[in-house]
Parts: sequence; structure tokens; C-alpha cells
Amino acid sequence: MKIVILAGGQGTRLWPISRKNQPKQAECFFNNQTLLQLTYKRILKGFKKEDIYISCGKDQFKLLNKQIKAIKDNFILEPEAKGTAMAIGLACIKLYRKDKNVVLAMVNSDHFIENEKEYLRVLKLTNKIVEENSDYLALIGIKPSYPEIAYGYIESGDLFEKNDKDRIYKIKRFKEKPDFKTAKKYLKNDKFLWNTAWFVFKAETMLNLFKKHLPKHYQALKNIEQKIDTKDEAQFLAKEFKKVSPISIDYGIIEKTQKMLVVPSKIKWQDIGSWDAVRDSLANKLQIDSQGSILINSNNNLVINKNKDKLISILGVNDLIVIDTKDALMICQKSKSQDVKKIIKRLEEDKKLNKYL
Repeated sequence: MKIVILAGGQGTRLWPISRKNQPKQAECFFNNQTLLQLTYKRILKGFKKEDIYISCGKDQFKLLNKQIKAIKDNFILEPEAKGTAMAIGLACIKLYRKDKNVVLAMVNSDHFIENEKEYLRVLKLTNKIVEENSDYLALIGIKPSYPEIAYGYIESGDLFEKNDKDRIYKIKRFKEKPDFKTAKKYLKNDKFLWNTAWFVFKAETMLNLFKKHLPKHYQALKNIEQKIDTKDEAQFLAKEFKKVSPISIDYGIIEKTQKMLVVPSKIKWQDIGSWDAVRDSLANKLQIDSQGSILINSNNNLVINKNKDKLISILGVNDLIVIDTKDALMICQKSKSQDVKKIIKRLEEDKKLNKYL
């Protein structure tokens, strides 16, 4: 099995630390290591270096390679962002060209995982399931520990098979991010799992799904295949990417596919997609990289100070997120952390403010 770390996102909800030229996966939030470094080191504990690939934009290569020192040829570089479908499709066609029977696991560069041994065990189990049932795609689902409204959910269906202590189920349907009342119902129902977006599949099977559900993207990928490892690859790649529209793998393929399996797990997992998630991760005893701050009669706040020569003092306030960088200060209610992307929209609309993106 080959592991593909999807590392091309922008992380707009983690502004002002996550920026266009320094996205969240390349930033230190915990333990003096970037999110990408934490992910890469985690995967290295269970897989060989030559089997780990990094998917990102071509403009991100130097920044990310400097951090993890991965094998240069194991970077899969997109000429421009066209959504997760094209990112995954490009990984498929490149690795399928090397090995027609290759199984791929897609993981994210911005996830926090506490029990790493269990995570690696479940990844390898899912590989075994896909090798034995190559016409199926498999996901790893997490049993919810609280009513989360920021995640998508998987509703499991009939039992597919037993594997020692593990149970593998067919996926009945996917559920969008619920309201709090619905999330509380999901928490009480064992059939509902958090959708981690950790996909495991045979590359050939995924490419056949592209052919069926995203024919224009499939044709672009087949055209790209002809130029892989030639002097014209980069130029041809850019040309073919411009032909297709952006779309996520979820909307483009996953939600239209019938043969889907889910492996439930109790892995302690957090998607570091917002400041609220960063705050919650601190409960897992991670050390946050921050400078001086004083909090008096204040509770449940997240304060990150990136300025060595500045002191932040918080007095008599609760449930705030305060992020201070060299050129920007962001303050919001903890409950509004998902809306930080609205600030990005405002910055994009005003040319005078573009420098803060």
C-alpha cells in the first residue's frame, strides 16, 4: 500500500497564522513541529519512506520539502488547485502507471491523532480489506465522543464481514454537518461515525469511478498519463488541469458510489480545521507553541501570541480566541471559529488588504 498525504490546502479558518504562502500544514501549532511534520513522522512509524507520497501544489514544494525531507520523486505536484477529486485522481494515475495493482490510502496533513499504534493498525487492516475486495472503496470512521457539528457523518449499514475484533460495515449513506440537536442523536446511535475522509482503494477501481462519474476529469488524467516522466509533463499537466472544473472527491465520486465500506474505530482524532479544534486539542495535553500571555479571571480561552516582545493580558472574559501575529490580530468568540473564513473573503475583496492573506 502507498500512503498519499494530501497537503495542498490553504487552511483559511486558521488565519492569521495560516496564510497563502505559509499554509497551516507548514505551521507549528503543537510541540514545536508543523502539522505536516507530525503527520509524516506518524506514517513513518508504520510504513517505508519510499511508500509515502505528498500531494500539494507545485508552489508549495520547496516549503514542504524543507520540513520533512521526503523523497523528491514522491511529491505529486498540482499545477493549480482543482479540488480533492483532481488531487486524488493525479495521485492515482501516477502510481497506477508504476503498479497496476497498487492500493492507495489518502490521509490528511492537518489531523491530530493520539493513539498512533491503533491508527496504523487500522490503516493496514483497511488495506487488507481492499486487497481482498478490490471493487470496494473503504473509509475509516471514528465513533463520536461528543456531538460535533463541524464534521460530516457516515451512517453504517449491514455488516459486511468480521475480522477478529473488528467489524466492517457497508456504508448506507453520508450525512452533512448536522445541527447540535441532530449531532446529539447521532452520538447515541452506534451506526453513526465521524467521516475522517481517510479513503483506501485500489487505484484502478478509483480510476474506473472517475470514468463513470467524472468523464472529463478522467479524460484529462488519461491524457496526463501519456506524458508522465517525459520532458513535457509539467507543461502538459498545466494544460489538462485548466480543462476541468474544481470539485471535491466527496461530491464528484464518493457520494455516488454504491460499493463503499467503513471500518469503525475508537482512534482519538481531531481535524485541525479551525481555532476551536486547536483549543479542543489542548485537552489532549499537547503543548501549544505560544509566547507570553496573562489570563486573570478568564476561562475557556485560546490565546496564541507569536510576538516575542509583546505581552497579551486577558481579564474577566470567557470563550474567546485571541491570535496575535506580527502584522495581524484576530479576536473572535469561540463559537464563531468556523466563520474566520469570512475574514478571508473580506481580505480578498479589498486589494489594499490582500497583503494580509
